[in-house]
Amino acid sequence: MAPVTDGDTLLLHFTSTRPDGEVFEDTRMREPVQVTLGKRQINPLFEEALIGKEPNEMVTVVLPPEKAYGKFRRKLVVTIKRKKLKLDHEPVPGEFLRVEVMGKPCLVTVVDVDEKSVTVDANHPLAGETITYTITVAAILPRIG
Repeated sequence: MAPVTDGDTLLLHFTSTRPDGEVFEDTRMREPVQVTLGKRQINPLFEEALIGKEPNEMVTVVLPPEKAYGKFRRKLVVTIKRKKLKLDHEPVPGEFLRVEVMGKPCLVTVVDVDEKSVTVDANHPLAGETITYTITVAAILPRIG
């Protein structure tokens, strides 16, 4: 079979790890992910790394924070008065909440809680981290047409 070229539709498995080696995503226990190269369905650096690979071949891509989930931005850690949050429960650190930050609705992580306020982090939980992706080409699907 010919190697991967731009425009191919692939079945891929991903294993994603943090700098400490913790695996936070592993598709090998389920069906592979189907993507078509050139359609911006995956990170462009993944596409570039996959060109020329064969079925069952594996490639490792290491993404610095700015190419993965972004740099950690201190200004996205904010303290909000409890009365503005209108919560129906007592928040706890590590919990995810839907709130408005800088005028935009977003999912945030509770960092700290006190009597009058809740400090939340609107950064992606993996912001600031270098992420390693191991990508396996499970199959190259035949082109139709």
